[in-house]
Amino acid sequence: MIHRPAHADTAWTSPRSPHRGRRALLLLALTALAVALLPVAAAQARVPKVFFGIDQGGFVTEPDYRQMHDIKVRTMRIAINWKRIEPHRGAFAWGEVDGKVTALARNGIAPAMFIFGAPAWATGSNNQGVPPLKGAALRNWKAFLKKAVKRYKKGGQFWRDHPGLPVKAVKSWQLWNEPNLAQYFAKAGPYPPQLVSHAAKAYAKFVKASDKAISTADRHAKVVLAGLSGNPKKRKQSPHKFIKKFLKVKKVTKHFDAAALHPYASKVNKYKSRISKFRKALNKGGAKKKPIWLTEVGWGSAIDGQRLNKGLAGQAKLLSKSFTVTLKKRKKWKIDRLYWFDWRDPAPGPPATCSFCPSAGLLRFDGTSKPSYKKFKRFTRKQGGGGHRHRRAT
Repeated sequence: MIHRPAHADTAWTSPRSPHRGRRALLLLALTALAVALLPVAAAQARVPKVFFGIDQGGFVTEPDYRQMHDIKVRTMRIAINWKRIEPHRGAFAWGEVDGKVTALARNGIAPAMFIFGAPAWATGSNNQGVPPLKGAALRNWKAFLKKAVKRYKKGGQFWRDHPGLPVKAVKSWQLWNEPNLAQYFAKAGPYPPQLVSHAAKAYAKFVKASDKAISTADRHAKVVLAGLSGNPKKRKQSPHKFIKKFLKVKKVTKHFDAAALHPYASKVNKYKSRISKFRKALNKGGAKKKPIWLTEVGWGSAIDGQRLNKGLAGQAKLLSKSFTVTLKKRKKWKIDRLYWFDWRDPAPGPPATCSFCPSAGLLRFDGTSKPSYKKFKRFTRKQGGGGHRHRRAT
């Protein structure tokens, strides 16, 4: 029941008055708009705590790690290069990796390891991109994997040697790098490098053997597939085609926890297409529950005509667009991580290994920030919760 105010001179409008009706309609419209926006707001709010990371492609200083922490970077992809750590059989030089793990731990950042690069004594080749696929080479690789995992896992030798350091143990191990490219998955001998025959099948067998070694050393460790390049020279080695062949190897899905992709593309539409095709191939191949890690995403800020170099404004724009679409499609694509390549531009010097690498950083070599850094920071600060768990398919 509606009661009229006791004072006749009090401003009051009849519930049947046109003013009251318009206000009611306005209120309904605003309510409908708020409800419509709820999924968008919720999606933004549920960015996992560990989602956006940095791929260390080059030069990083101690203040850089502090700066990463300040903008909520909580994971960094770093390399363990077998050739550099064990240049001679049985002689290990862990110092460089130890230093990185120490700096990350001090700043609350978890390392995500990828292991790559075979020494000549193991494969008989000076090309570190020749993988240890068979015989003694594979046995030596498995022994090295076990040693690395035991060193950096929770309770491992590194942490026992550094009891005062906050523990940021290594929980994930990415096996090799871009095996759909001849540069990184090469036959022994030929130059220029040639891709290993039946590369997808060979890589699947390599993964199975590697997982057994890792699981022996740490049964809780996650095994992540190598990031497949979105830009192979031959279309038959495109990520979605490579993973399709990979998944045909019997029971291979039991031996990894996440697939990985490097969806480099000149435009965001192509970026979306690469991820979408890769997701569909995983689903059709029996790996529907496997999440995807985007372990390298990036563009350069140079202006030199190269298709991945977009200028300062273009780099920032593409970062924003690619991150936005990834968050929008995160659940559909099952994306668990996105690593930007990379933090800081390298020093001017010898020719780089890729066309955009010299200017891919969020910071210039002198440490000053680019427009892309400000965009990146806006996304990392959205992190907080809402991740989802995955289990290996059986």
